[in-house]
Amino acid sequence: MQLSKFSYYSDFVAYPLVLIALAAININHITWVSGAEWLGAGMAGLVLWSLMEYVLHRIALHRMPYLSPMHGLHHAAPLAFIGTPTWLSVSILGIAILGPAWARFGFNVADGLTFGVMLGYWWYGVVHHVIHHRANQSSPAYFNTLRAWHMRHHFSPRGGNFGVTTSVWDHIFGTAIRVRDKAAVS
Repeated sequence: MQLSKFSYYSDFVAYPLVLIALAAININHITWVSGAEWLGAGMAGLVLWSLMEYVLHRIALHRMPYLSPMHGLHHAAPLAFIGTPTWLSVSILGIAILGPAWARFGFNVADGLTFGVMLGYWWYGVVHHVIHHRANQSSPAYFNTLRAWHMRHHFSPRGGNFGVTTSVWDHIFGTAIRVRDKAAVS
C-alpha cells in the first residue's frame, strides 16, 4: 500500500528498537546453554525469513488477487513509498512467529526465532531500499549484485528472481533468471 514518507522510513527505526527489546528480554536469564539455544533459534529465524521472503513475494505479491495489484504499483513506480505499515508488520510477525513458537518450544526459542525473522525482515527493507533508492549512488558490491538480480525481476518478461536478499531459494525452486535468459528475450 502507498505509505507516507514517515511511515515508509519508520521501519528503519522501529525494527532496531524491537530487535533490541527482543534481545534484552532474556539477558537476565541467559546461560551458556540458553544463549546458544537463543542464538541457534535466531539463525533459524534468519533462514525462515529468507524462505518467507521468497514465498510471500512469489505467491502472495504476484498471484493473490488483493496483494498482487498493490505490488504491481511497486513495479510501475519502484521509487514510490509502497510497503506494509510498521505497526502491521510487527504485529503480524509477532503473532505468527512468537505466539506459536512460544507455545511449542518455550519463550527462549520463540524469542530467538522471532528476533531472527524480524532481523531478516528489517534487512530485507534495507536491501530493497538501497536497490531502488540509491541506484545512482556508489554502493558496496553486495548491493550492486542484488540490484542487478532484482532489476532482472522487475524488467524480464520471465517471472523469477523473487528473493531480494538472497538468490538461494530462486536457485532451489528453479525461478532464477540468468543474465543470458534476459538477454535472449531482449
